[in-house]
Amino acid sequence: MFTNSKIMTTTDKKTVQIIVNICVQKGIKRVVVSPGSRNAPLSIAFNRDERIESYVIVDERSAAFFALGLSQKSGEPVALVCTSGTALLNYAPAVAEAFYQRIPLVILSADRPTEWIEQDDSQAINQQQVFANFTKHNCQLPVDITCDDEAWHVNRSVNEAINAAVSGRKGPVHINIPLREPLYGITEINSTPERVFNQIEPESQLNAAVIDELKSRLPKNPKIMILGAFLPADIKDKFTSAIQKIEKISNVVVIAEPISNIQTNLTINNIDRVLNVILPEETDDFRPDVLISFGGSLVSKQIKTFLKNNPPAEHWYIGKGENHIDTFRRLTALIQLEPSAFLEQFFDSNGFAASDFSTNWQKKEQISAQKHAHFMATAPWSDLKAFEIINNHLPINSDLQLGNSSAVRYAHLFEQKKLNSIQCNRGTSGIDGSTSTAVGAAAISTVPTTFLSGDISFFYDSNALWNKYLSADLRIIVMKNGGGSLFRFIPGPSGVEELEEFFEAKQELDIEKMAALYDLPFYSAGNESELASILPQVFAPHTKAVILEVTTPRLENDKVLKDYFKAMRS
Repeated sequence: MFTNSKIMTTTDKKTVQIIVNICVQKGIKRVVVSPGSRNAPLSIAFNRDERIESYVIVDERSAAFFALGLSQKSGEPVALVCTSGTALLNYAPAVAEAFYQRIPLVILSADRPTEWIEQDDSQAINQQQVFANFTKHNCQLPVDITCDDEAWHVNRSVNEAINAAVSGRKGPVHINIPLREPLYGITEINSTPERVFNQIEPESQLNAAVIDELKSRLPKNPKIMILGAFLPADIKDKFTSAIQKIEKISNVVVIAEPISNIQTNLTINNIDRVLNVILPEETDDFRPDVLISFGGSLVSKQIKTFLKNNPPAEHWYIGKGENHIDTFRRLTALIQLEPSAFLEQFFDSNGFAASDFSTNWQKKEQISAQKHAHFMATAPWSDLKAFEIINNHLPINSDLQLGNSSAVRYAHLFEQKKLNSIQCNRGTSGIDGSTSTAVGAAAISTVPTTFLSGDISFFYDSNALWNKYLSADLRIIVMKNGGGSLFRFIPGPSGVEELEEFFEAKQELDIEKMAALYDLPFYSAGNESELASILPQVFAPHTKAVILEVTTPRLENDKVLKDYFKAMRS
């Protein structure tokens, strides 16, 4: 029921009234709006409804990633509202990221009346199906509601779209809404609830015959590898419970990248470290007979190469509503089930012969940890050393958001089991909205959030700071390493004369002045002792978000990282 005088009036557009009511009734708590005129009815209706929280962000590209961060952190659908024309196209990078990250964004785009499309009217482009390749559902609503059938059409279409966003393999949906002038009319609120219908999904269960059939594929003493890529942080507890049971089985090793948020005592999270201490003659001892994988794309190129070169006899990919994910070119089963539910059921019974497979992996993990510690004890000032110091100072039970490219790769070399969650935009792995995503996630987090970014990614998304929702518990740490430092490490670009201008793209922008522009506290460090001494101040309570600039040697970072992996292999 409506109780606040703020919402006694709303837009006079019946279509918009239906949309807003259904959004609220179906559990959407937050909407991110970008200013415009054609979307005025949507802005008015959402703003005057006390049941939903509205955020206003001018830059549509940043707004969409901000919404992605809200949904990523909450695990709930978030609505996006924009005006007509190219405003909608600015959502594209975040929509693609949301699609491959399985994030339920509900895009509500205002549009010109259908008859004015392709008639050289201002801000009029063909908006229908514009995100067809990166959305689960698309629909076009009627321009006006002139009869009961059109009201039914709107109601059904909005229900269907939101159901699609939150069901099965979650993901973004797009509702295009033509609106005719006048756009600013106001009317009294109608408190009658809208009809809503939900998509009921039964609890996922494998029957005994399927479990027996899958187990019949196992060799006598199977070596089983469970491999987890990024997953939503809100399902961490389900996985932790399942994994802790599985870890007691001696022929099963659990490898999970840090952004999978599976962080148990026996889980191997630093896979690149471990793979580098496996000798060539030992490879067959570590090759799995059966690979069970789930989650999105992997950060580690090394594990992909290892499994392609040492393929398992069976590869089962687990995921509800997923496509046929055949990353290692050995897929033998696609199991349409929530991964945690599958693990609970499949490994519920004993029936697994004892082996040393898990023990062998754990021994290599211990060796890699020792070599890592030995190298880091004398590692020179560099990106790698800076990441170690920052990692050691991260607040316990806090959230970590990672920029793409070098930031997420460096972070995967260190233990982070004391954190609440670790997130990164690894759906499409772009650098373009990392800061906005972190800002959105931090805006609703109940714990401190640290965002760790390279300078190119930070500058690219500087409009992320252009809003009033920067949490005082947000810490932005920018590695000022002279641009895309990763290009000096990977084969190919490091050997061509275009490296600095066309790949690395060295930047000379002043981060301190950017902090001043947004009136944010600023700190800087340029060596090991400065960083170690300044971090307690950075993580101390502030009344605003804080920016820390960490300057590292551009021409030395790749050498240190190469020496690190050489030391791991020695």
